[in-house]
Amino acid sequence: MTLTAGPRPGTAGRKAARGPWRPSVPTTASHYLIWALTLFVVVGPVVPIVLASLWSTPLYRSGGGLTLGNFRDLLTDPAWWTAVGNSAAFAALTTVSSVLLGVGAAVLLSRTDVPLRRLLAAVLILPIMLPGLVLIVGWMAMWAPSGYVSSWLQINTVLTFPVDLYTLPGMVLVATSVAAPTVFLFCRTTVLAIDPALEDAARSAGASPLRALLSVTVPLLRPAVLNSALLVFAISFEALGLPLILGFSNNIRFVSTYLYDHWINAAPPNQGLVSAGAVFLLICVSGLLVLRNRLVGDASRYTTVTGKATATRVVGLGPARWLPAALLAVVLAVFVVVPLVGVVMSAFTTILTPYVTPWSVLTVENFQAIAEHPIWGESIVNSLLIAGAGGLLTTVAIAVVSVVAHRSSFRFRGSLQQAVVWPRMMPGLVTGMAFFWSFAILDPGGAVRGSLWGIGLAFAVRSLALGYGVFYPALAAIGEDLVRAARTSGATWWQAAVSVVLRLCAPAMAACFVLLFVSMLNDADPAVFLVTDRTPVMGLTMLQLAATSTGGAVAAFGVIQMVITLAVLGAGRLFLGVRAHA
Repeated sequence: MTLTAGPRPGTAGRKAARGPWRPSVPTTASHYLIWALTLFVVVGPVVPIVLASLWSTPLYRSGGGLTLGNFRDLLTDPAWWTAVGNSAAFAALTTVSSVLLGVGAAVLLSRTDVPLRRLLAAVLILPIMLPGLVLIVGWMAMWAPSGYVSSWLQINTVLTFPVDLYTLPGMVLVATSVAAPTVFLFCRTTVLAIDPALEDAARSAGASPLRALLSVTVPLLRPAVLNSALLVFAISFEALGLPLILGFSNNIRFVSTYLYDHWINAAPPNQGLVSAGAVFLLICVSGLLVLRNRLVGDASRYTTVTGKATATRVVGLGPARWLPAALLAVVLAVFVVVPLVGVVMSAFTTILTPYVTPWSVLTVENFQAIAEHPIWGESIVNSLLIAGAGGLLTTVAIAVVSVVAHRSSFRFRGSLQQAVVWPRMMPGLVTGMAFFWSFAILDPGGAVRGSLWGIGLAFAVRSLALGYGVFYPALAAIGEDLVRAARTSGATWWQAAVSVVLRLCAPAMAACFVLLFVSMLNDADPAVFLVTDRTPVMGLTMLQLAATSTGGAVAAFGVIQMVITLAVLGAGRLFLGVRAHA
């Protein structure tokens, strides 16, 4: 007689509740190594900034000690608080105008039958695919007080451009043309996901179309609006290029230009003061993230997609549909089309003025000057090397870290997930300064800091969250059954990850590489504290030229940036199937 022990009461239920069986994934030394390297490269450089802000001498000099003098000098400087006020006002106005334009365009171009909505949407997102400095140069060439179009209007009509670009409202207008597309993309996805039956239910209860829109659709857009508004505010608050180019003539100081002047233009550089300002920036952005989480609350309140299939319906506006289409077309012409035309015209003419016909002063001298200038030409080559090699290595790093963070049982995988997103909250100036102090401590000889590898590492960390945002959705879509099948066939965890997961994620890795290439090619802010005469990069070279000159060489740089960016995006779309709005 054989006795068989049955399961204890409740045991079977608990096992069933745990979900499907997963093969055990042993934690190896490689997991700890990847975890340590990621935290060291991404989070570690913040520590030297804090230390530099609390140290009486630069970290690369001997001596010194702990002090609060840097923060005291910063907080008692009236110019600092003026810069903070200007940055806060600029960021707030840019956020409000960008949200109004972006959300309005998302609703109109996604849920209504306005004419030419595909074309209008393509023009609206064009600034995202191009360097931000290109649009700034185009605005100066066409809409500045002495710009081509504004001068032509004064000469030939009674109209004038209502805003001076070299004032705070003018800078807000330019920043809106760059930031509004970001809000549009954030909100467009949410608008398309909202079930039209929800608005129909409100209207069947007696609500007007406007009341249904305000009471149903707008509340459901809160997470997307808050996410995009937070991103726009943070980017605007720490923006360097726009205030450095347009605010300089009227002495309008922002936080970024205040730090830039005290590091680059001061003799000697007040590096402790600048480090204290960088810590201030980091605290502000971190506070914005906490505020965002409190405002959004429970994300489950905004769930609108269920198992029931629904089709997005377009709301007919009748004959009135032409009015919003015309208004949006005029806005996009002023904000995007005319500035881009101005960049091209400035690049191919010796002088751009309405008193002289452009075709009578056509030239390629601006491009010849770039080719003949050793530093300008070298900056293009360096940027291509950083974007190519850096984009490829960063893509591989993102794939490996993401697999460990999301497809292993590594005990510290949660901290890896947070570390990959961490650079999103670090301003570009802070990132560059963090690596400057890190190299000062770990590389006193300057072998890495004075090379393209140092700048490329800072650019890679700066773009890490962007690449991760593209790669992770594809990784999450791969079922674990495929990995289990490989494991039961004798493959190790790493073999299954490489041969199954990463192979299926190849299209996402291609999209990640393309976007990282474009981002690292056009980046400038982290290079402010790292670039040397031997390592110029295109983004910073163009920024420095634009801050001191409005000549054709700056526009020629802008055309080169546009051509390279569009060529890479086109090649990615043609050969890799990467859509530009990915």
